[in-house]
Amino acid sequence: MMRPMASLQVEKVIHINQVLGAFEEANRFYADVFGAQEYMNSYDDGERRDASLFVIGDTCIELFSPRDDQSLLGANLARYGDSWHSFELKVADLEVAKEAMDEHGVRVTTYRPGSFFMVHPKDTHGMLLEVCPHDMGNDPRLEPDWTPQAWRDHPLGIQRLNNLSCAVRDLGEASEFFSVLVSADPVYRGERDGVGAVVCFWLGDTMLELIEPDNDQSPVAAYIERYGPRMRSLLWQVADVDAARGYLASKGLRVDDGDVPGWIAIDPRDNYGVLWQFTEDPQPGDPR
Repeated sequence: MMRPMASLQVEKVIHINQVLGAFEEANRFYADVFGAQEYMNSYDDGERRDASLFVIGDTCIELFSPRDDQSLLGANLARYGDSWHSFELKVADLEVAKEAMDEHGVRVTTYRPGSFFMVHPKDTHGMLLEVCPHDMGNDPRLEPDWTPQAWRDHPLGIQRLNNLSCAVRDLGEASEFFSVLVSADPVYRGERDGVGAVVCFWLGDTMLELIEPDNDQSPVAAYIERYGPRMRSLLWQVADVDAARGYLASKGLRVDDGDVPGWIAIDPRDNYGVLWQFTEDPQPGDPR
C-alpha cells in the first residue's frame, strides 16, 4: 500500500511581498494612506535590494526594491514593473517542508537552511511561495498587548484582510494541487459573473483564493495575459465602503468598481502596481 504524499503543514501567512522601484516614496505612501506601521527597513548587499516590513491591521506586507536590474528581483521589476512578487508561509520544520516540496516535484530555487526557501512558480500554478520556520523579528503582532484596533478606528475602517487572491489558468488542476500540497479541503467555491470561478483555502490565519477567468474579457484574463498566472489582489473588509471610497478619493487616488458589485478598488497605477479591493461583506467560508 502506497503511503500518502507528504504535505506542507502551514501555520500561517507571515507576509505578502511586493516589488517596486520608488522605495522610500512607497513607504511614505503606505504610512500616510493606510497607517502602515513599519518595523523593519534594511538593505541586503547580497541581493542588492532594499526591503521594509510593515503591518496594516493583522496583515504584514514586505516591500522589495532592487537597486539594479542584474538580480532576480531586478529582472522581475524590469520585466513587470511595480507588481506583486510572492507570499511567505510559516511552517514548523523547514527541512520537512522542503522534503514535501521535493516529493511534489516542486523545484526549490533559493534555499538558506534554517532560514527560508523559495520555489519555482511554474511548479505551483504561478504562485511564488516563500517558506520560513520562524516569525519576523520585532513583528508587533507578536506582542502580548497587540491589537489591530487602530486600523478599525482609521478613516479607511479596515476590519481585516478577507483574502489574498491568485489568478490561475486551470482552477481544477490548481485547486487539486494545492489541496494535496497543504492537505486541506476547500472552504469555499463560487462564481463571479464576468470575472471567474473561485476556490478558497484556509492557511492558518489567512484565506487564499484561487481564481480562473470565465471569459476572455474578464479582468483576470487580462491580468494573466500581462503577468502570467500569479498573485493578483488583496481583498480587505471595511466598515463602510462609501466612507472608504470617499477617504481614498480624498487622498487623490483613483477609485474604481471592484470585481463584485458593491466592492471598490484602488487603481493599481495609484498603488504601486498592485490591486487592492475593499468590501463590507465578510469572506464566505472564513472560520474566524
